[in-house]
Amino acid sequence: MFRLPLPSHILGLALASVLLGAPTLAQSSPADPPAAIRAEVIERTGQARDSITFHDGTAMDYTSTAGKLLLRGDDDEPLAEMFYVAYTRNDGDGTMRPITFLWDGGPGGATTASNYLGLGPLRYSPARHKPPLAPYPLEPNEYSLLQHSDLVFLDPIGTGYSRALGKARDRDFWGVDSDADATSRAIARYLDKHDRWQSPKFILGLSYGTTRAAVVANMLQNRGIGLNGVLLFASALNFGVFSNGLDHQFLVNLPTMAAVAWYHGKTAHQDKRLPEFLEEVGEFARGDYARALYQGYALPPAERDDIARRLSSYIGLSQEYLQQAHLRISIIRFRKELLRDQGLVIGRMDGRTLMTDFDHAGEEPENDYWLFSDYLVPVNGAMLDFLANRLNYRTEQRYWLAGEGIIQAWDWEHRMPPIAGISQREFDERNIFPQNTWVAGTLGAAMRGNPHLQILQVSGYYDFATPFAMADYDLAHMTFDKALQDNITTVYYEVGHAAFMDDDTLPTLARDLAKFYAKALGNN
Repeated sequence: MFRLPLPSHILGLALASVLLGAPTLAQSSPADPPAAIRAEVIERTGQARDSITFHDGTAMDYTSTAGKLLLRGDDDEPLAEMFYVAYTRNDGDGTMRPITFLWDGGPGGATTASNYLGLGPLRYSPARHKPPLAPYPLEPNEYSLLQHSDLVFLDPIGTGYSRALGKARDRDFWGVDSDADATSRAIARYLDKHDRWQSPKFILGLSYGTTRAAVVANMLQNRGIGLNGVLLFASALNFGVFSNGLDHQFLVNLPTMAAVAWYHGKTAHQDKRLPEFLEEVGEFARGDYARALYQGYALPPAERDDIARRLSSYIGLSQEYLQQAHLRISIIRFRKELLRDQGLVIGRMDGRTLMTDFDHAGEEPENDYWLFSDYLVPVNGAMLDFLANRLNYRTEQRYWLAGEGIIQAWDWEHRMPPIAGISQREFDERNIFPQNTWVAGTLGAAMRGNPHLQILQVSGYYDFATPFAMADYDLAHMTFDKALQDNITTVYYEVGHAAFMDDDTLPTLARDLAKFYAKALGNN
């Protein structure tokens, strides 16, 4: 994932929020390292005790733990060891306290963003540390999710310090279902090891981590492990959006383009508030724009001109350019074109950010350069120092922020649970009937199996990696049971890919998370 030649249209939604194409950090895991250095077959840990005061003045003593979870196969033979960092409250009956298992995206990214950039009890704030040069302090996070739940951050196999064991290889876990299976086994192992079976249980995923969460929720349930809630940050639940020759992506991406154009002052609607403006754009996308794209080449010239005019007013590109693109604008082209006259490129993870490329002639941006200096390098340094010097977790293994070749080797086949109206034959004969990875349907099945399961979806208006309208579309088609739809809560923020990375948004996010946990625990 750290190699520049990977074009963003191939990486698509699969990229983690802060692990996109970083060429400078040479931390890519070998596909099949020698067995002697691959893993340790003991569940070693490092710990430290600490305290924190939250934004409302309440204080808590807690323990930070870094360790390994031994995963065994159905034959009880060791399969892998999964690295985790946990934060648990010290006082009270810890076995009954809510517990949340968290992971970031990728596939192939370690879980560093959600831990050290927003939800853990210690946080690095790029906004407060300019320029982003060492030392990189982790400071108490008064808005940490630890206030409402113990936290366990898991690194998928082939990332962090997580490795395969025995006859297994890391790549055995590089697939939608095999990855989710390993994650489910790790959760079960943690519950068993720490006597947490009676704790209310939550899972939280970021980016591709939401894909993982949807599958894990159903797997856990099938293994007798019930969940109270699933939290989806920057949802990626249906990879059919990238199917060539279909117009769906242009419809669900349009509101994000409009939001970014509005932020940069490029629309004809700057006098409107952003939510009001986006509601109008959404109605246009679902209505006149969808009907126009459906007609393809048969769209009458007068209608084509009208759609081009209205599109231009919403997303700030010229009518001539829109006509040349047949009214279909990809995110890649939009990021390069919106501020081309200024020599600036729009960020992918956060459309508010700006960069420059080597030249201004191309139609594809080079990268999201702001992520490197502001996030990747500081978090890497702060994390490794925290693990070694605060938790005394030292090892000769390399911590892989991202595993080399994981995206390219990823097996996207997903075995769907039985869903009425979907032919099982089509899934059984994928070579005859190709299927996209649609995990929203799997999460819907989990909700029907557990009608009390609560879902929270967190979206950023300026996120091009997982556009908010795409996430809303997927949730709206996940289940058609009104009672289950009432279990879904959606919140939106004027941010990019990960709401918790924005200092100004953290207080509001903390309030919304408190409400969600209260609802999922039956306390509201």
